[in-house]
Amino acid sequence: MLIFIPFLNECGSSGKNGVSSVMLCCFEPVKIYLTKIQERMMRKLMTALIIMAIIFAGCSKKVENFKTEEQNGIKIYSNTETPNDPTAKLELKKLFTISSEAQTDTSAYLKRPITITADNNDNIYILDLMSMSAKKFDSSGNFVKSIGRMGQGPGELFYPSIMFIDKDTLNIMSAASRKLSKYDLDGNFYYEKMLTDQSQIQNSKISRDGQKMAAFVVKQIPKEGQQPDIDFALSIIEMSTLSQKSSLSSKILSIQDLMSGKIDFNDLVIPFIPGNEYVYVSENSDNQYRIFGYDYEGKKKAEIRKDYKMIRYENKEKEEYIASMKKMMQGGQQQEVKVGNFKKAIVTMHTDKYGRLLVYPNVDRNLDKEGVYLDIFKDGMFLNRVPYSIQEKGNTGLVGMFKAQEFFIGNRLYVLNGEELTLDVYDY
Repeated sequence: MLIFIPFLNECGSSGKNGVSSVMLCCFEPVKIYLTKIQERMMRKLMTALIIMAIIFAGCSKKVENFKTEEQNGIKIYSNTETPNDPTAKLELKKLFTISSEAQTDTSAYLKRPITITADNNDNIYILDLMSMSAKKFDSSGNFVKSIGRMGQGPGELFYPSIMFIDKDTLNIMSAASRKLSKYDLDGNFYYEKMLTDQSQIQNSKISRDGQKMAAFVVKQIPKEGQQPDIDFALSIIEMSTLSQKSSLSSKILSIQDLMSGKIDFNDLVIPFIPGNEYVYVSENSDNQYRIFGYDYEGKKKAEIRKDYKMIRYENKEKEEYIASMKKMMQGGQQQEVKVGNFKKAIVTMHTDKYGRLLVYPNVDRNLDKEGVYLDIFKDGMFLNRVPYSIQEKGNTGLVGMFKAQEFFIGNRLYVLNGEELTLDVYDY
């Protein structure tokens, strides 16, 4: 900055009228003084800016891995892909395997096991469709007895499809005869009652407290002069009557579309699990990772979200999936199988003894060729993603459901393999 100050000519040569412009010798002290003032001002300014930056940083909203909010009475839990508790884990210890090969009693053989349950003493009950009976094993895997036999008389079973324990009573529903048979836990027949609801109940699941059930309910919708349509609904089930209490989602299908392969079964069969408080239901999306929590009146109460990137099927994956589905479906190789280009975000879900929600997600095989994982949630928060050796990498969608069913009951994990006719039992 250039400053001109008039001085008397004692300092330097005089100008006109005895006044001179500032000479170097007179101006230099002023220049030094002003420079020091500027330096002090600059230091103060820099200090103020630093303080302001610190204050601003403290007040600015930090990017969070987890946040909660409420919208229209629904609790929203939002998560990033970053774990909030990297120490969370699921450690499995295999205890034993139940198989036909290990049995000396032919009545213990498994022919087509479809579901299992366990009592408070860890006794195991395996419902077998082909033998039309339930096989009871003790907590160490030793065969105890076979319960029920083929028939439609008292205590007999005719194509059983559902089994559960309610207050020390073993309940088995026979789909073909539309009756609910009741036994004590030693296998002694109590009584049976006929079911008035003619709907079919499929893929039923029980909450960990044994008091609540959800399942797919299949109903026929008559059409004059045509084959009936099918109402396929994920529903809350009234356990005493095995009837539909409320519907959580529903789709109307034509039998023609169903038989001709125009239906993608991954769109139809929605992952769900009944918890003690909520029924957790996947949005079943290929571009969103979302889980809805419904109370047992069918009202949506919670929503869990997690960041997600769409995952495209590799060509080989798609071919293997279609081949596996054809093998499992009636009609064999002639049956058409429809599948989209992108995987569903969520394959299946469970709840465990620690009150956690366990989610089996699909994986991008371009980034991870072999890994199979579980996402662990607690109270809506994503804790950690952990390796999960129970399922094979190719067991995506319905293939996993048919090959290896998992049941977290009591303090154990039971894995029923429908192909190998085995039940693996784990502690965790």
